[in-house]
Amino acid sequence: MKNKKDKQEIVRQLRNRFEKAKGYILINLSNLKGNSQFLLKEILKSQNSLFQVVKKTLIYKANPNFPFKDEETKIPFGLIWEFDENLNSFRALKILKEKDLEVNIVSGYFKGRVLKTEDVVRFSELPSKDQLISNLVYSLKGLSHRLNFTLAFPLKKLVSTLSLIKK
Repeated sequence: MKNKKDKQEIVRQLRNRFEKAKGYILINLSNLKGNSQFLLKEILKSQNSLFQVVKKTLIYKANPNFPFKDEETKIPFGLIWEFDENLNSFRALKILKEKDLEVNIVSGYFKGRVLKTEDVVRFSELPSKDQLISNLVYSLKGLSHRLNFTLAFPLKKLVSTLSLIKK
């Protein structure tokens, strides 16, 4: 059992995380066993994210504007924190699914917006920022090659026609 000093430290850490975090995901802990929680923590750590289980009362003390009230969070839940805009923790859910680790998403929060379960799943399926940039570069490169061919084609046709006339 934690004493008052420990709880105050947890509330201070939570306030700090609520200020720094771009978003978080609430997951149901009812069917998540100890080994699964350990695997979840390891995968999230590799994605520069954080998994945390905290009492609801401490969350409400740390963030009085917590967008989820008691009616929505009657079940025991944990928080997966997202600290950057790369959505690594959201994409980690896809990795968990590939490893056959069933995580029930309750809801989410990202950049001041409450997300439904479907929204969190859609975010998890988005490609990474690097992949989107490489797709854009590849598309632009293809367009430049096509433009080069289109502009050069009439000259090539003229040269081939002139060579046929010469023969």
